Amino acid sequence: MTARGRVREGEVGGDVAADLARDTAGGALTGGSAPDGVIVVKIGGGADPEQVLDEVAELAAAGRPAVLVHGGGDPADELAGQLGVAHRVIKSPDGTHSRRTDEAMLDVLTLALLGRVKPRLVSGLRARGARAVGLSGADGALLTATRKPAIRSVQDGRTVLIRDDRSGRIEHVDPTLVQAVLARGEVPVVSPPASDAEGNLLNVDADEVAARLAVALEASALVLLTGVPGVLADPADPVSRIPEVGPHHLEEGAVRGRMRHKVRAGLRASRSVERVAIASAHRHRPIRQAMAGAGSWVREGERDE
Repeated sequence: MTARGRVREGEVGGDVAADLARDTAGGALTGGSAPDGVIVVKIGGGADPEQVLDEVAELAAAGRPAVLVHGGGDPADELAGQLGVAHRVIKSPDGTHSRRTDEAMLDVLTLALLGRVKPRLVSGLRARGARAVGLSGADGALLTATRKPAIRSVQDGRTVLIRDDRSGRIEHVDPTLVQAVLARGEVPVVSPPASDAEGNLLNVDADEVAARLAVALEASALVLLTGVPGVLADPADPVSRIPEVGPHHLEEGAVRGRMRHKVRAGLRASRSVERVAIASAHRHRPIRQAMAGAGSWVREGERDE
């Protein structure tokens, strides 16, 4: 471990390295680095899913229940450009950024997630011998959300209220449909949108979807895979990975940008999920490596050294 709790890319502790070597030699992710129970894996829309799909298919073949949650920001941006829909950003007072989801953008996001990203993931799992079922948060009342009445955004140095956004907060998770898919030995592939009690579609954060679903399923592990090696002390420096992240990193401003959403979601999940990690989707066997400590653990309390 380097100074101030950082580690260099590729470094793992002795016990972690032994777990990783044993799992690599043993094939599927069923060794010491993977806890028993459901594993919820979230992959971002900008990450290459191929290695993730390999591992999820391995888990399914080994009889390990796994849920794949996905976003789709990059494909949605691409589709918005093709359809001539403006891509606008909400900058919160705390510095985090999110997509402004008016009616037109909600349509684009739904088309991208359910019509482009999800079919590719489901068919990719099928090509690897795993049966998968695509679900949105609106299916079977899986995710019930309430619309945010107004959102604060910093524009030209002023804080304004945005009232036409179609995003929401997840209020309730009913995992019945996901549990039914898992009971058949299949892989649920889940994404936004959610719906409110009246059936209106709402955009919700995909990291929050994964975290809330992991809690509802009493999962043993939640892995949030992204395009960087973990939570970075310096977003421009890929070797500044923080091996364990807690609430103080948010309070002290050590976590910036979009990563704040992931850390918040992970912290909430860590109250009941045994292992929560943020790690790179671009490593060889990324789920196994995340469970071996190659990313950043997310915990409400400090992990003993």
